[in-house]
Amino acid sequence: MKMKKIKHHTILIFFIVSSLVSYACNYAPLKERRSAPTSASTDPRPAVEQDLETMRTANFEYIFVFRRKDGGAFDSEDRKYLRANSPSETNRFIATDEERAFIAGSKYKFPPESLEVLRMRFNVEDYSAQQVK
Repeated sequence: MKMKKIKHHTILIFFIVSSLVSYACNYAPLKERRSAPTSASTDPRPAVEQDLETMRTANFEYIFVFRRKDGGAFDSEDRKYLRANSPSETNRFIATDEERAFIAGSKYKFPPESLEVLRMRFNVEDYSAQQVK
């Protein structure tokens, strides 16, 4: 009886170890597939232009690109500031250009006072169907 128990434990351990080894062997190719170039990444246009086109395709009437004035990547404080000072009706934010820019898309107009507050911290480019003052 005891010998059967040991045999079952040995078989169980064998299956667990072989499953882990199988997972480890398959993990590397999956990782490579994720980083392999896709048709979107082979697009010769810069990421910002591709993401702007995505916003236009989504039919957002108001589209703004926000960049730090020093050209650096957005940090957590920048993101908080951007969201806190953007209208709550803003439908979508996309980080682009290696997080050196954020694109906001909205069906609702940004109030001029919100844009002024955002302009104090960021460079703001307006790609809206109708330019907002």
